[in-house]
Amino acid sequence: MRAVVVGVCLLGVVAGCSGKAAGAGETQAVRLVVPDANIREPADPCSGARAFRYAHPEAPYELVADGDVLAAGALPEGRAEKAFSIDLGAARQPTVCVMSIEVPASVDLAGAELTVDGHGPVPIEPNPALDDAPEAVLR
Repeated sequence: MRAVVVGVCLLGVVAGCSGKAAGAGETQAVRLVVPDANIREPADPCSGARAFRYAHPEAPYELVADGDVLAAGALPEGRAEKAFSIDLGAARQPTVCVMSIEVPASVDLAGAELTVDGHGPVPIEPNPALDDAPEAVLR
């Protein structure tokens, strides 16, 4: 019996670490763009640099609309994306850090704003270049 309890507790810890509750339903991704223009290779793991050092993995965030907290958690690790669409001819180049925040699909993001570790709020808006994917860009 003790082994079953330990196994269930470990399963709960793993589910908590993934950012999804056990048995959670469908999710939608909110792109958090950190325009730090740090020099790194695209697709490298990243977190905010320079003025955006507060946007790092495990930093707390909240999605809020009309004073109601729609979702909250800790930021995941980001992935570097090219800051410019031109080829600069080098592996390392200016990038932005993009984090994907998973929230329940049932959350209506219309009018929602993102706060990261007390910084913000930043509006969540559809990005027409990415099929209207919801996105927050730090400024």
